[in-house]
Amino acid sequence: MLRLIPTRLWKSTQRRLRHAEDILAAQAAGWQAPLPPVDGDLADVLRYVDAAVRDEAVCRAADYCEQHLDPTHSLGLTVPERWSGHPDGSAVYCLGAGQWLYYHPGRTQLRTHRGKRHPEAEQVCLIASGPRPWEFEPVAGLPALLELLGADCTGYRTTVPAPAGAAASG
Repeated sequence: MLRLIPTRLWKSTQRRLRHAEDILAAQAAGWQAPLPPVDGDLADVLRYVDAAVRDEAVCRAADYCEQHLDPTHSLGLTVPERWSGHPDGSAVYCLGAGQWLYYHPGRTQLRTHRGKRHPEAEQVCLIASGPRPWEFEPVAGLPALLELLGADCTGYRTTVPAPAGAAASG
């Protein structure tokens, strides 16, 4: 039994065959595969990929903060050098005084078994070293971060050092 092929399908098949012929011709003309970026054994390759995953986590965290938390760059959350990436795709930013921001890309972007315990979408959470360490509080914006840090917005008390001449005159 002979079956006719539509012209459109035949033309696309011919185009794909010509493309494959061009690739084979380029390989026959002395094309060589590029050298691998890492020389060495599997441990070297794993270290190389681990560094790339950490760098990607840092960049994603900084980009997320630029879009959602710090578009004016007032806190430095968008500076990748201030984040530290982890092999699971997350990143941490130290605010100081036992407070950290924790970024996770979410299981829809990560698509690994490690992402199953995390929410669908990417998010930044506040982690405090208080009575319940490693309890994540999602941060929706800078006002929410200020509230999560425990600010009552009525005034902040700081110790102001007395001028050098004031102590001697009293």
